[in-house]
Order: sequence, then structure tokens, then C-alpha cells
Amino acid sequence: MNVKAINNVSFVNFEGRTKKQGNKKTEHNYPQQTEPASKNSARALRNMMYALMLLGATAGTGSLTSCNDLGAHAEAKAYAWIIGNGCDKNDTTVIHDTIINTVIKPIYIKEYPFHLADSLIRQGLNIGVDLDGPVPQDYNNDVAFVASKAHNRYDDKYYETHVDSIGTNKNRLALVTKVLDFYEDPENPKTSWIKTEVTDVPGKGIKLTRYSYNSVTKPEEWQWQYNGYEVRTNNRDGKHNTKSVFDNNNELIWQGEYRRGENPGTFLYGTFVYDENGNPYLDEDGNPQKAYYDFDKAKMWSDRVKMEELPSDPNNIDFDY
Repeated sequence: MNVKAINNVSFVNFEGRTKKQGNKKTEHNYPQQTEPASKNSARALRNMMYALMLLGATAGTGSLTSCNDLGAHAEAKAYAWIIGNGCDKNDTTVIHDTIINTVIKPIYIKEYPFHLADSLIRQGLNIGVDLDGPVPQDYNNDVAFVASKAHNRYDDKYYETHVDSIGTNKNRLALVTKVLDFYEDPENPKTSWIKTEVTDVPGKGIKLTRYSYNSVTKPEEWQWQYNGYEVRTNNRDGKHNTKSVFDNNNELIWQGEYRRGENPGTFLYGTFVYDENGNPYLDEDGNPQKAYYDFDKAKMWSDRVKMEELPSDPNNIDFDY
């Protein structure tokens, strides 16, 4: 069985299944335009001059690697940041008998928060998540977080995330995760979505504000439902990252951790066990029940940006937002 049109990957958002609680584990510089813009190209120049070319992950059935001639059809000399050389990247994940082929393709983003990409990537590396691409630099950083994936072996859910142009700017990184739930029917996994807005928390780390929605296709912006947030700190010890979890009422409900697994690409994620109404189950002492979920197939993608001429109408993109 092939799963089509999966929009990208991540270890940044995970949730637990209530029915299995008894088995829980304890443990710029822009080049100048030298020619006057025509009336037909003025709008394209305005839209594209400060665009950022960023790779996002999409999935399909193809497996060939191809390169896009990004400047071949340009009608005006507009420039943008581009990640890599415009080539597609491919990755295959097998869950049961389902082959999930992730194809990394170019998308366009007006601004990109490189400091948040640095934090997100380094937090993943700290707990043993594989990185395909360059590690962020300590200064003059030009490395972008592209995508990530992970499989929850405990709940049998596959998480694949990409950077979303809607909501991303120089101070915020927006990520959208498509979740495939194989638990009840491995041949026909259920689909849900998670949106995460990553922002900086000086002195503590990063804040991941979460929204979710259950649907086959990616929800519209007005459909996202707020689920609270998490503040995550990189302990820089090669072992674990600590976190504080806040519910949808912004109340602190637990402090826990992400812990490095025994093998590369594996880690443990500590969280609460929730009921169908989104409330945590309570133990016999009235405290929220905690569980560590076992993940494998964890991987991140990154790439380095450079300035390159932009096509006049890439995917009919409009940065008037």
C-alpha cells in the first residue's frame, strides 16, 4: 500500500493513546535590481525580492531524484534565498506493509528564523535524532530546518512534518505535521494534523505552541484548535532535553523530558495519557498519569541557503500576507 501526498515530518509533536496506558514505560545581503520593472513585472518584483527559498517535504509514489531549473522561465530579475541547488530529495519509510515515500521539494517563504532552526536541530541532535544536511553555524547562520519524521512504536503513529509558509517569519517558525495512525487498521491509517509555532524563550529554550485538527486534508487556518504549548530546553549533554507542558488553559501540568534512545534515530518522549476529551488520566493519588513513548525512524533534514534568481511565477505564490 502506498500512502500519497503526505506533507512532511517531525519529532516535535507527539501524543499518547489512552487505551494503552497500562503498558506505559517509565523511564542579507540582497543584490540590487539594476533594471526598471515593467508594469507586468512590478508585482512579481515586490513579492519576490525578499523571498526565501526553503525546502518542504511532500510525499508521493515517485522515487527519482530530479533538479528544478529555477531561473529558466524568469520574466524579471528577482532574487531569493534558495536551499541547496533546487534538487528534489527522497526518503522512504516502511510502516507495516505501507511504503511512505517522502520527496523534499522547493517551496517559497518570505522570511526564515535561522536562530529557531538552530535550536530545533541542535535539540534533535542532543537526543540522537539523525540529521541529513549541515549542522547550523555558531555565527552568520544560514542553515534552515527543512523537515523531520518519527514513528511512535507505542501508539503506532507516524509523524511527518514540514515548514509552513503561513505563519513563518523572522521570529516564528511554523510547522505542519501530518499524522498517520496505524493502530486500529494498519492498511487504512487514520489521518490527523498538528500545527506547531516555534518561538524563542530567552534563557530557557524554545516554545512550541500547538494546534490540531482531525481531517484527511490539511485544515484551513480557521480550523486549527488550540492545544496548549511546551517549553523545551536543550541540556547539551547528549542525553536528554527537559520540557514543561502547559494545557489549553495555559496551566502548567507537567515537567518531563525527551530522552536519547539506545540506537541512533530512537528516543523516548515523556508525556501525559489523555482521554477522548483531552483531559489527562489521573492515578490513584489524583496526579496526571505519565508515560514514556518509544520512537524510532527519527530523522531531520536541513540545508544551506544561497541567493539565486527566482522564477516569475513559482506555484503562483503571493507574499501579500
